[in-house]
Amino acid sequence: MTDFTSDQRAELERIRRVADMLCSGHAALRDRYARWATTLDLSILALTAWLSAIAFVAPRIDTSLTPFGLDPQIWTGLLSVATLLLAIVQLKTDWKGRSDAHRRSLDIYAEVKREAGYILAKGRIEERAVIGVIERYNMASAVGIGIPEAEFLTQKRHHRLKVALSKYLDDHPGASIPLLKARFWYRDTFGKGE
Repeated sequence: MTDFTSDQRAELERIRRVADMLCSGHAALRDRYARWATTLDLSILALTAWLSAIAFVAPRIDTSLTPFGLDPQIWTGLLSVATLLLAIVQLKTDWKGRSDAHRRSLDIYAEVKREAGYILAKGRIEERAVIGVIERYNMASAVGIGIPEAEFLTQKRHHRLKVALSKYLDDHPGASIPLLKARFWYRDTFGKGE
């Protein structure tokens, strides 16, 4: 083991910082796509249940399951088309798959962040350990799903806000998070409020 050179320490700190930000971004995208997939699944299930209810009831009851005074056959057709369209959206967007891909990338970057933190905390370095962290970081970038360019700044903002909120809550645990976000927004947008 040897002491860190300033270049090695700086590189490990950079890797840890970037991996931390990427963890936040991938976690946010994982959660967003999972929410969208769940909403889509539940919508398809609800429409299918409604269709089934209309199909298996007596003709005089199906009018109570049909809104806007529409003919039950027309309403059944509209529900069928809506269900088909939602199923096509589900097939083409693959939000479940995207959520899972971001989860896998998050897991890899979290491991890199954790290992870099352990090495930095030791204050002494094993060359193999540093090389292992750098290789894992490069592998995560190569095989993991990337954060789309259009999302990058939004995810960076999300991460930086999360860090700022966390630091503030260390000293003020009873603070309202929505009000604190509004305060930070006002301060950062208009340069006032500190």
